[in-house]
Amino acid sequence: MGNSGALVEELTVYEIGYLILPSIPEDKLSLVTSAIRKVITTEGGAEIDAEEPFKEPLAYTMSKTIGASRYVLSDAYLGWIKFEADRTKATAIKAGIEKIEEVLRLLLIKAPRETAFTLAKARAAFEEKKESAPSSTEEAVVQ
Repeated sequence: MGNSGALVEELTVYEIGYLILPSIPEDKLSLVTSAIRKVITTEGGAEIDAEEPFKEPLAYTMSKTIGASRYVLSDAYLGWIKFEADRTKATAIKAGIEKIEEVLRLLLIKAPRETAFTLAKARAAFEEKKESAPSSTEEAVVQ
């Protein structure tokens, strides 16, 4: 069996983490995530897993210029989508999502197929740890 000369797709699993502008009403958030998914599927990607965005304070302020206006933001909607695509399409997918005005920032990385970490699990673990930790006034009384 020789090489027939046909190009073989090299599928790779990617995860895209994104921030959406906080000015988007929650009932319109699905339109933005649909636009992100459309870019992925248009380029031949297939969604594997995802977590719907939720509003979260940012660790530092970020800015985005839209038209003649510059916005400085301290919170945003945070979400992610894991998908499989031809490795030659990764750049086009990233560029397509960057063109969506409502997307503040994004990060595209190679990822394992299985989802071992989710933001919801991390938030739940953080809250559980926070609730079980003694407060500083309780520590002072014990000492």
